[in-house]
Amino acid sequence: MVLALIGIVVGILIVMILIVKAVKTPSNDVVGVDMHCRTCGIKINGLTCPRCEKRTQSFGV
Repeated sequence: MVLALIGIVVGILIVMILIVKAVKTPSNDVVGVDMHCRTCGIKINGLTCPRCEKRTQSFGV
């Protein structure tokens, strides 16, 4: 019974923390992810790196 009460209290605390974080976050804030090339390290906007894409070998195709 005590474990159930502890679980309920912990769950309520987690929910309250998430609600506070959601209220404090501005509504126009966008989740951003910065992606970097693994080879050269520059910031990329898509899946392929424009700098490393030019250096790839295509076997004449």
